Amino acid sequence: MKNQELINYLESCGVCRVCQLRYLKARGHEYRDMQKTFQRLDVKVTEEDVPKDDTPGEQPAKKPRLSICSTCLGLFSKDFQTQLIAGILQSDFAKYDSEGIVLAISLPMTLQLRQLSMWFALQRKFGRASVDDNCAPDVPIKEAVKLILHPIVCAQLGKEYDANGMMINIELRHSTETDDVAKLVELNRAAFPAKAAHQKRIEISRGLLEKQYQPSRLKADLFEKYLPIPPAAVNDPLQLQSIELAGPLVCVAGRYRKLSRELSHTPWVLNGQRIMEDSIEEIIVRNVGMHFSETPEKITFMSSGREDVDVRCLGKGRPFVLEIPNSRCSSMTHQQAFDMEQAVDLTGKVSIHNLQVVPREQLTHIKTGEEQKRKYYRALCVLDEPVTLEILQKLQISESFDIQQKTPIRVLHRRPLHTRPRTIFSVKTCVQRDNPRLLIIDLVSQAGTYIKELVHGEFGRTAPSISSIIGKPIDILALDVVGIDLDWPADVNNAENVDKC
Repeated sequence: MKNQELINYLESCGVCRVCQLRYLKARGHEYRDMQKTFQRLDVKVTEEDVPKDDTPGEQPAKKPRLSICSTCLGLFSKDFQTQLIAGILQSDFAKYDSEGIVLAISLPMTLQLRQLSMWFALQRKFGRASVDDNCAPDVPIKEAVKLILHPIVCAQLGKEYDANGMMINIELRHSTETDDVAKLVELNRAAFPAKAAHQKRIEISRGLLEKQYQPSRLKADLFEKYLPIPPAAVNDPLQLQSIELAGPLVCVAGRYRKLSRELSHTPWVLNGQRIMEDSIEEIIVRNVGMHFSETPEKITFMSSGREDVDVRCLGKGRPFVLEIPNSRCSSMTHQQAFDMEQAVDLTGKVSIHNLQVVPREQLTHIKTGEEQKRKYYRALCVLDEPVTLEILQKLQISESFDIQQKTPIRVLHRRPLHTRPRTIFSVKTCVQRDNPRLLIIDLVSQAGTYIKELVHGEFGRTAPSISSIIGKPIDILALDVVGIDLDWPADVNNAENVDKC
């Protein structure tokens, strides 16, 4: 089968020039100068019939309307491109500030049936030796959309292709879809009677078509009883049913310091009643998320661990990230980041810094730090009697040791009952200057250690504990997280960068 013979037959079947190139297995750049590609493939076509790559913004000269392609139904035509660009611009496209876009086109199943019909037609014309039973003779339409439509739409809209960018969801319909699907249901009963016998209702899907409907599993003669070979000409092109936009998923990371001992990590609701007015999550989302999203309730807040309500987090703070779907924008300036940091600081309850947009792939750092990193604590503890030299000596521990911790009673309502091994790397202790019954204990532990229970032992549920080590009851009055051994996200001094600008 020579290329020219193939093109001549496709042209006789009403196949457009773009789809003719699909059957010649053309790749991305080869669709940009189609005349040159046809020449390279030793195919003669009329130059007037070959679409030119129009300069963005310029209106092509009006030409007589050509017949609608029998395989793509006008999907790759200039008319459809013009209609598509106009539809996107008339949507909410302008409210999104995203450099990258990606098209998600929902195609009618009629198109798949037409590809199969043409597959059968080519086999009849050129024989199975030339057209394989299992490998489609054309570049699939979904792949062709990426190769052909994506670059055109990106150029017209002044955007870059980005699989993680703003998604433009496009739904297409065709006037023959309902009738074709009804015929396909009957064909499915005839072609696969064993399966159909066990099905009360036959669900026809695109996946079903891709898996079961190819010449190796279906005879052309049976297919032709329900649908024509080659595909019949149509009077109507594809119709643009709807265009919906979804902004990119943006991840904003930073570190927070918790300055209050009366602030929950996330909204605290008990038996339907709100316990505290605010939370770390709500303060950060309220002051950062609103820059990116109109639906803050859909923003996901994550951090490398968490503190109890009455525990502060100081030092460099705790890494956190906001996962923001359908974001209006995908970036922020240093000035915007600094303004957000300042707004959070003004609450007096939480302080944030290192605010920045990060790739989604980096979110693995959050989970890694939650269980595997070291964390540093300072605890103010009290004894029933004055501290002795013996107690101080017992609580100067430089070598690591392991403990076994049962899930604390206070968190059993949200955590399963397990006994968890944890490592304590060091313990250093000093006496509070003004009160000989008070101890200041600096602890370095594996992430996930319950420090309060490590101190008092919780009736032996944590072993060993500080209490069991000194052989005396001890309680904790106040606790601070003073360091988290997770070097993420990167240090970004937004205030300094604003000054430089």
